[in-house]
Amino acid sequence: MSDSRTNKEWLDELTASGEIQETAIADLRNLLLRAALYFFNRNPGDFEGMNRDEILQCAEDCAQEALIAVMDHLADFRGDSKFTTWAYKFAINMALMTARRQRWKGKSLDELPVSNRALFDGELPDQSLIQREIRGILEEVIKGELTDRQRQVLILMVFHEVPMDEVVQRLGTNRNAIYKMLHDARRKLKNRLLARGFEVEELLALFSETG
Repeated sequence: MSDSRTNKEWLDELTASGEIQETAIADLRNLLLRAALYFFNRNPGDFEGMNRDEILQCAEDCAQEALIAVMDHLADFRGDSKFTTWAYKFAINMALMTARRQRWKGKSLDELPVSNRALFDGELPDQSLIQREIRGILEEVIKGELTDRQRQVLILMVFHEVPMDEVVQRLGTNRNAIYKMLHDARRKLKNRLLARGFEVEELLALFSETG
C-alpha cells in the first residue's frame, strides 16, 4: 500500500501512534531502501570489492539514516510534490554520500591533482560559448582570489567529490574549518558570477548535464 497513500495519508499515519504508525514507518523504510539500492545499482564502480551482502548492508544503513531524516523533517513537507518523491530524495542523498565515502575508502589523495592547472588545461568539445565564459570566470577566481587552502578544499570537494572526512584528514584540520573555507570559496565564485550578469538558476541549468 506504500505507493498508494495520498500525501495526507502519509503524514497522518506517520504521525499517528501504535500499529498504524509502525506500518507506515515500515513501508516508508522499504521505499527508502529501494531508492538506495537503485542508486547503488546505477553506480556499481563505487562498490568494487564488496559482496552483495555488504552492499545490501550499506543500503539498509542509508535507508535507516534517511528514515530518521524524513521523520525529523515531516513538518517541512509542503505538498508541492508526492510525498514519496520528496522522501525518495533523502535516500538518494544518503546513498550519494555513502558512495563517495566508499569511492575514496583506502585510497591515498597524494596523487590527486589539486591545482587549478589540472582543472582548466584543455577545452571540452561540447562547451557552449556561455559555458566557456563561465569557465574562464571560475578560473580567474580560483587562480587569483582564493587562498591556497580555499583552493584545495574547493577542488577536492567540488571538482573531485572527495568526502569531507578525507579532506579533513588530508589537510590536518577540522570539519568546521573546512565548512568555512568551502563556504567562503563558493561565495567568492557566486559573487563574481553574479557581478558578470549570470543568475544562479542559469548556472545550474547550464551545468546540470555536465561532469
